[in-house]
Amino acid sequence: MDAPVDDLDELAANLRDIAFANARLGGAAPVVRALRRLGAVRVLDVGCGAGDVALAVVRDGERRGVGVRVTCLDVSEQMLAIARRAAGGHPALEFVRADGESLPYADGAFDVVTCTLALHHFEPDGARALLRELRRVARQTPVVCDLRRSAVALGATWLWSRTSRNRLTRHDAPLSVRRAYTAGEALMLARDAGWPAPRVRREPFFRMTLTDEAP
Repeated sequence: MDAPVDDLDELAANLRDIAFANARLGGAAPVVRALRRLGAVRVLDVGCGAGDVALAVVRDGERRGVGVRVTCLDVSEQMLAIARRAAGGHPALEFVRADGESLPYADGAFDVVTCTLALHHFEPDGARALLRELRRVARQTPVVCDLRRSAVALGATWLWSRTSRNRLTRHDAPLSVRRAYTAGEALMLARDAGWPAPRVRREPFFRMTLTDEAP
């Protein structure tokens, strides 16, 4: 998933597997809860993938009568094409191709910047650069939801990936856990990136949410 693929349908099927995991195994819910708590209405979603988390955020706002707007940003045009199609022209979503390590926005341009299942794609130097940019353009806080690395998480994820016939899912899901950071490593990366008050919340199904909020 870190490079263009030849079969866009195969990639779309892989992203549907990820969207299923986000919906059923704790990927979208922590982000939705955080944005609801923060009262965010202008949101940037970095590494948007299929746009499923962004759409969940917008629909949660609709249920509450709050007009949340999300800019979905990804470096991959293939991802954005799939996300646009999945969004079905929803007016609260817009799509931008850009690099998360160099965001084309002013300081504090968004209430909150979200980033789901993308941090583990970056080596430590890149992760620090990404976290620095997320913090820069977020007026309140970034909300970074990712996997937590552990032997148990690896075993459970490998078993889950065997339920899919998709080649990318079967390969990438276990690899993502191997590349993921622990909660302590994520906190250290955020501190190194200049976050003044990083916090990690451990979420179900081997996820974690990293924010920059004083207790």
